[in-house]
Amino acid sequence: MENQTCLVEEYTIQQPSTVGVIVKGIENIKYAEKIKGTANGVYLMKGLREDMIAVFKPIQEEIFYSVGKKKGYKADREVAAFILDHPAQEGGERFGRVPPTSFARARYTNGETTDSESGSLQQYVQNQEWKQRPEVFAIDDVQRLSLIDVRFGNNDRHNGNILNSNTNGGSFIWTTWAQAAFPYPYYMVDYVKSLDVKNDLNTLKENGIELGERSEYIYKVQNKVLQAGVLGGYTPKDIGKFMTKVYRRKKEKAPRTIIDVMNCMSGIPEAWSVEESQALELVHEKTTSALDYNRSLPEENLKGSTSTYRR
Repeated sequence: MENQTCLVEEYTIQQPSTVGVIVKGIENIKYAEKIKGTANGVYLMKGLREDMIAVFKPIQEEIFYSVGKKKGYKADREVAAFILDHPAQEGGERFGRVPPTSFARARYTNGETTDSESGSLQQYVQNQEWKQRPEVFAIDDVQRLSLIDVRFGNNDRHNGNILNSNTNGGSFIWTTWAQAAFPYPYYMVDYVKSLDVKNDLNTLKENGIELGERSEYIYKVQNKVLQAGVLGGYTPKDIGKFMTKVYRRKKEKAPRTIIDVMNCMSGIPEAWSVEESQALELVHEKTTSALDYNRSLPEENLKGSTSTYRR
């Protein structure tokens, strides 16, 4: 809908079946305000007093929807991130503090036309102004978000979409922050050890989310990289740089990034003729070698952007 503010006439919530979702205040939603300047449609769902309640991202306004590709891709990712953000301890808070998120359908009108759209609905979190000063974030917060970003492949984070609620913050921009140079504490290492990709994918299917063969493989690769890095004693900075597309002045034979590793495997016929589990172990092995190699280089030789591997 083109108008920036619309009256919400009706909405329904489709909660993930295996996860309790409580988006507070949804019964008070009255208006939907479309955010300008976003590639995908994003609406702030407000109450009568203009109070922010939730963020709605309709499938019909996703960037690939009009060309018939990846319908619901973004909405699925939003809900999947919440479902898979497991607590570090049973009954505890979610490890990455992903806000409650569910599928929803909303019908809203601007007085002339009425639209009915489905998508993801996420609890609105107040963003305290941080003026792009990374020192406001605790080491623990940066480490948590680094794990979430690598695990879920959040390669579109930047200064403009980092939440600061004094409990949460950071993404690939964190590779330049001092906090990212600290090794992960033991309880985060234990958390990564406990992650079960097969169980994750089964949980998503139980909640009606089918990633598809390609996306499932990417998720497995990302988790294999995460385990190789964290269990190998590497820092968020080490892993973040590895998950970054690097631009080099001269060609080097040694793999240094996830792109290099996958390109290297493409040149090894036997790498793709074996069982998937064996191929993923090869990813683990080459990731560890690349991380070792990167650590041996002067810092200034490693520069890049947040472009992660896409198979």
